[in-house]
Amino acid sequence: MGSYSLHGNQQDLEVRERQGTCTGEQVMAYLGTLAAQCTPDPITVVVLDNAPFHKGAKLREKIARWEEQGLYLRYLPPYAPFLNLIEGVWRQLKGILMPRRCSDSVGELRAALVTGLKVLGAKFI
Repeated sequence: MGSYSLHGNQQDLEVRERQGTCTGEQVMAYLGTLAAQCTPDPITVVVLDNAPFHKGAKLREKIARWEEQGLYLRYLPPYAPFLNLIEGVWRQLKGILMPRRCSDSVGELRAALVTGLKVLGAKFI
């Protein structure tokens, strides 16, 4: 799971290693941790795509509380990955740093991903 943050001229790429499918609970835990670090001024805006785990009922129940903490969620229009900044990061990782790669094991693939993410300056959280 990854997040790409812009703070003025500073850009931060953070990744969390997960095995298996990303779930709404994992997204809510991440957003809850982020909300706890936010302040109402300046606000923090998180831009999400329309993946089902970004829009679950339990997540929607928390939006008002997170907004009180200064965390606002905004959704991209459907079928607009070109507007999602992190898609460029994934494209660079897959297309330039790891092109046409066929790993012999999950461990080898993981090592290649970690190396590529480090080249991109990722912070592992």
